[in-house]
Amino acid sequence: MKILSDWVCLRDGWKPLKILYAEHIPIVRIEDNQEGLGQMSSRRKRILIKKPGGYSGLLMDGTPLEDPGPEEIQVQVRACGINFADISVRLGLYAAARGLYPLCPGLEYAGIVKRTGLRTTGFQPGDRVFGATRFGAYTTVINTTPQQLWHLPDHWDFSRGAAFPVAYLTAYYALHYVGHLQPDDRVLVHSAAGGVGTALLHLLKNNGNRTLGVVGRGEKADFAVNAGASLVIDKAHESLWKSAEDFSPEGYDIILDANGASTLKGSYEHLKPGGRLLVYGFASMFSHTGKKNYLKLIWYYFKTPRFNPFDLTGTNRTVSGFNLIYLFEKKTFFREIMENLLRVEREDRLLEMPVKSYAFEEVEAAHRALESGKTVGKLVLLT
Repeated sequence: MKILSDWVCLRDGWKPLKILYAEHIPIVRIEDNQEGLGQMSSRRKRILIKKPGGYSGLLMDGTPLEDPGPEEIQVQVRACGINFADISVRLGLYAAARGLYPLCPGLEYAGIVKRTGLRTTGFQPGDRVFGATRFGAYTTVINTTPQQLWHLPDHWDFSRGAAFPVAYLTAYYALHYVGHLQPDDRVLVHSAAGGVGTALLHLLKNNGNRTLGVVGRGEKADFAVNAGASLVIDKAHESLWKSAEDFSPEGYDIILDANGASTLKGSYEHLKPGGRLLVYGFASMFSHTGKKNYLKLIWYYFKTPRFNPFDLTGTNRTVSGFNLIYLFEKKTFFREIMENLLRVEREDRLLEMPVKSYAFEEVEAAHRALESGKTVGKLVLLT
C-alpha cells in the first residue's frame, strides 16, 4: 500500500490529509477533530429504481455520494449480491420498500474501506470488508455503519463476501432462532440449490442433521448433494411428497419453504407432531417475464393456505413466517449471528457457496437469470 501526505482546505482552514492507494483505489482519511469531513462528495454509479416495473426500470444513476458522517464508514464497493428480495423491490411487491422509491436496491456487498468517520473504530482505510444494508448495495460507493460491516477473511474474494450475508444470516436465524434446531431433527429444504437453500444445507451438515433437499431441475441435484443434502428429490421428475414420505415416513421436524402456494399445503401436512414449518418467501408467485402477472398473483394469493389455530393446536404444529429485512436495525443481534458464522468459517467447517458473477452494467441479465429458475447458489454484480 502506498501512502501520500497532502493538505486539503476545509471550511475552517487547511487540514492534513492522507491518501492511501490500496489495489489502485484512492482511499482518504482526513486528520481533523471536527464533527464533519468537509465538502468531499464521492463519485459513484448506482442502480436506481424510480418506480416499480420491468427490467427497463433498472436505471444507471451518477448522483455523487455525500460525505460519510462522523460515525460512518465509506466503502468502495467491488461486488454486490443479488437476491429475490431485489426482484420483489423492482416489481413493487416488497412491503419494506413501499414509499421509498426512487430506491437503490441491494442488501449486501463487499469492497475496500475508502474513508472513515471521526468517531469510528475497528476499521482503517484499505481494509477489505463485507457488509449488509437495508437497501442501497447496488452501487460503487456506499456509506455504512461499523455495526453492519465485517472484515473479509483473507482467503475470500469480493464475490464470496458479497454473496455471504443475506443467505447465511437468513439460514442461521431460521434454523436456530425460529426453528429451534435440534441435532436429531429431520429437515426438508425446498429450493435446496438456491442461495438460502445452499446455506441451509451447509449449516445442517455442520450440525449433523439428516436432510432432504428438493430441487426443481435435475441439473441442480448434484449441487444440493455437494452442499450436504442426505437425499435430493428432483420434483420435476419424481413425486415430491411420495419420495419425501419414503425418506422420512413419520414426517419432518422442520420444513423450510420459500415457494409459497405451490408447496405450503403439502409442507404443513408432512410435519411431525411438534414440527415447525418456516416460511420465508413466495417464489412460485413470480413470473418469468420480468413483469407482474396480475392473474398469477391473484390466483396464488387465493391458493395460499390459511392455517387454523384450532388445527395448529390439535396437531401440535407450528407455522412461522419471517423476513430478515425487519431485523436489520437489531445491529447487536446481527453481529452475534455473524460472529457465530465466522467462527464456523475459521474452524474450516463452512463449505463455499457457488457464485456466478455479472458485470455491474449487466444487472438486467442477472435479474433475468435469477427469475428463470435455472441458477444455483448466488449471483453477484462486479463493479
